[in-house]
Amino acid sequence: MPTNVWSDQVWAAGIDGFNSWKSESIAKQLDQIVQDALMSQNQQNVNFENALSHMMKMRQFLSNPNNILGSNHTKHGEVAEHLEVNVRNAWAALNGQKEVATFDGVARTAPEDFILDHIKYQSKFINGTSNTLKHVLEHFRKYKDTSMSYSIPKDQYKVIEDIKSGNPPSYLNSKSVRAILQKVEKIELETGQSFQSVVKPSISKYSEAQLGKVGETVSKHQDYLVDQNERIQGEIEQKARERIKFTELKKGPSVSEGSKVTVTAATIAASLNTITIIYRKVKDGKRLQDFKENDWKEVGLSSVKAGVKGGVTASSIYALTNLTSLSAPFAGAMASAAMGLTSLMTDLNKNQITMDDFVTQGQILCLEAGIAATGGAIGQMLIPIPVLGSVIGTVTANFIWSYAKGKLGEREHELKNILNTYSQSVVTKLDVAYQDIVSKINATYAHYNSLMDAAFTVHANASVLAAASVNLAAALGVPESRILKDDNDLETFFLV
Repeated sequence: MPTNVWSDQVWAAGIDGFNSWKSESIAKQLDQIVQDALMSQNQQNVNFENALSHMMKMRQFLSNPNNILGSNHTKHGEVAEHLEVNVRNAWAALNGQKEVATFDGVARTAPEDFILDHIKYQSKFINGTSNTLKHVLEHFRKYKDTSMSYSIPKDQYKVIEDIKSGNPPSYLNSKSVRAILQKVEKIELETGQSFQSVVKPSISKYSEAQLGKVGETVSKHQDYLVDQNERIQGEIEQKARERIKFTELKKGPSVSEGSKVTVTAATIAASLNTITIIYRKVKDGKRLQDFKENDWKEVGLSSVKAGVKGGVTASSIYALTNLTSLSAPFAGAMASAAMGLTSLMTDLNKNQITMDDFVTQGQILCLEAGIAATGGAIGQMLIPIPVLGSVIGTVTANFIWSYAKGKLGEREHELKNILNTYSQSVVTKLDVAYQDIVSKINATYAHYNSLMDAAFTVHANASVLAAASVNLAAALGVPESRILKDDNDLETFFLV
């Protein structure tokens, strides 16, 4: 019963650690979401200010009508050009884009009036749709520039589209309709292009560019920018709320996480139970190298049973700690083999245990590492049950020596003699084939030992330990796709 309580508390400790890591990870994600939203909103504020600066340019242009080309009846032509450039640039700026229109490089009396999307444009704002098309034709016949497009009032462009579709406005008589269609055909014939390719609708109606009306037009565009900016800011906030809601859902328990915790616990439970049974047998007087087939069978069967028990226990604790308000009991933490050996060495130096006790108990502490090294060294090679204890015993003895060497002072020679005697007694029992196996393990174990030293050095910083753990996993044959290399891999494994 005490053993079961202890093991349950070990699983609780692991799950409590997972829950703590999970909460910290989610908190970091929530913080990042808020930071991203603030950055996006700040950037949108900058975009909005840039957009308003283009509208300010428009107002500055209108502030001195005397500098606008033409008479009071024709100034609307240049006004339309500036509306086209400044309003379109304001729209682009609001969406974080670069300027799309410019007067740069365009002389005030050049054939083109402005550049839009790298295309030269001539603006024609004439009273009456037919008159506007007439001026388009005259301009093209003068310059014959097929790379140029023409911008006309958007309300006149709609009239042309309605006529072409067979739905002319009721205020136009049949003679006016025919005149417009004829000019459209001439534009297509003389330019060699479709009407839609040559003539484009402006952002302004004819009336909106007039001096007495343009101030209201600018205010309308500015109000539109304000509305659109509020919409974009709202979308940023909504996206952040949705991300926060989705992330907060991860705080709760899930079947996926429960399964991962259960599988991990089942593996650890089987391993620990194996060590417990072996330790009990060794304490009863049976040496590891003397284990018979029945001993290993008992270990194997018992380990399978404990694996199921461990899985059930871990999933139960996961449910209790996540679905109720209970806290996971944290009775203690498992020490690594290196820490266990340190404790044994302290007892040895105080003469509380003998050197034989140190070797025997050290082998038990190092059993997991020994099994891992054995598997890594021999791959799929089959080792019969009767000699399995001898092989693993040799490896664990080597682990003890590699750790204790240089740390026992005068007693180091005593340890070396005991380990040599032990190894020699094991080897004499093995035939040549299995002596080769042991030799192979001994030849490769130094590599594993150095990797394990690096991976479990408790005083190393987190980044060094993480890199060393990755190297150890790769050396022990863990598939590349299953090695957790960084925080992203860790979050993907537990949270996705």
